[in-house]
Amino acid sequence: MSPRPDDQARTELRDLVAQAAARRTAERERIESEFWQEIDRLQGRYHGAQQDIADALGVKRNQVLRQTKRYRGADQDITND
Repeated sequence: MSPRPDDQARTELRDLVAQAAARRTAERERIESEFWQEIDRLQGRYHGAQQDIADALGVKRNQVLRQTKRYRGADQDITND
């Protein structure tokens, strides 16, 4: 078995893990934002598309509405009811 690392090695490891976790969080947020912005565009394709999207995702229509409003880009001022 290898010897226990010194405090400096443990601190470096913790810092590297924290950096990796921060990258993961940032990427997850970016992907989530892109996904819901695409869903927002798709729900305007035809009347009733929002319900069809909700059914396809296995969520309630209200969830689609809330998430698309949350991630809607600043350039999109269209209300999809």
